[in-house]
Amino acid sequence: MVDTSVMNHPSMIYTDLPADMLEAVVTKLPTVDLLSASCVSHRWLHAVRSSLRTQPRLFPWLILRCLPHPVATAHSIHALDPQSRTWLSVPRHYNSTGKAKEPFPTLNFLHGSTRDRLYALTLYQLLISKDPFGSSCQMEAKGPNVWRQDPVVAEVQDQWVVVVGGGFQMDEGAVEVYDKQTGMWELAEPMPAEFGVSTYATWLSVAVSEKRLYVIEKNTGWVSRFDPESKTWGPTFQLRTIPSVSKWAIVMAGKERLLVVGAGAEGVMGKEVMKVRAWEVDGDSLQVINNKPMEMPTEMVDRLFTNFDSLDEARRKVCSVEVCGTEHGGYMFNPASMKNGVVMYMYQLSMEETGGAEISWEWVPSPESVGRGFMESVAAGCSPVLLHQVARCFQS
Repeated sequence: MVDTSVMNHPSMIYTDLPADMLEAVVTKLPTVDLLSASCVSHRWLHAVRSSLRTQPRLFPWLILRCLPHPVATAHSIHALDPQSRTWLSVPRHYNSTGKAKEPFPTLNFLHGSTRDRLYALTLYQLLISKDPFGSSCQMEAKGPNVWRQDPVVAEVQDQWVVVVGGGFQMDEGAVEVYDKQTGMWELAEPMPAEFGVSTYATWLSVAVSEKRLYVIEKNTGWVSRFDPESKTWGPTFQLRTIPSVSKWAIVMAGKERLLVVGAGAEGVMGKEVMKVRAWEVDGDSLQVINNKPMEMPTEMVDRLFTNFDSLDEARRKVCSVEVCGTEHGGYMFNPASMKNGVVMYMYQLSMEETGGAEISWEWVPSPESVGRGFMESVAAGCSPVLLHQVARCFQS
């Protein structure tokens, strides 16, 4: 029997690893463990910094903000570290009186080209968090001129905050742009008429590039783009790929290139099954680049829609898939049942030589506490996470 007390004695720990070997070890560590590793010694701190400099962790974390019911104010946040494929619960920090700190009343995720953050929007003010965990407030500005409920809110070029839809009656499709440099809101061209009454964020899927905001109507496939500099929309198209697609979602896949996801039931060997496919779409023309879709493996679709066989026809038609991520990859999930888990995908841009893009898929179970409550509201965002953000949020 091995005497572990001897092996774990400080004098038996080998700390003089060669620099390249030490950096190789650090590269394999989960992001949250880099904090402890950087405190071992100056050599370990140097190895951590060198590792992040040579191999920056650009793949986004999936961040879930969970409310026990839609009108609750106290929320919990869970984060998936893609490096270790493990979920972390973001701890709540307390003040000197023992009361939990609430930085600001978070509502949803502000969509960005490289990161999503939490925001709160009222007629009187706009608050944007410093990081995707909502640890503190980075920006506070006056609210927009149009009162809205459930709008799309996005940040473009770190200069403009765009608020789309969610208005009432004549202001249903109103669009306002906040310029951070001038501190002013300006009314822009309203949403295209093709979107009809589908102006609420619930009915829209959103992607943000370095220059533009892209919006697709989940049920019809109408897609358009908005330029915050000219404050105009266009072009506007209805995607038509496979007739069985009944739900749509959109995400960035590169520089002005989109990944459009379609989901729908179709007959296979005498029974209806759910299919999830993805297409590359050019961000300038909004046209499909390659008509041959990338299809999610059947076993992963079955996990996302575990009870699909037992659903009646009406409920099958409303089954959908959501997607969030960046050009480095992201996550797809069934928004009606987050407890089923998520599919993590890694995207490789198509090249002239190969003639098509590729996606690799991986199944990740959800945290035990997510999606179990009947009235629970879950919002999802994606963002790469830096070490100092981990330190701020996960260290007391």
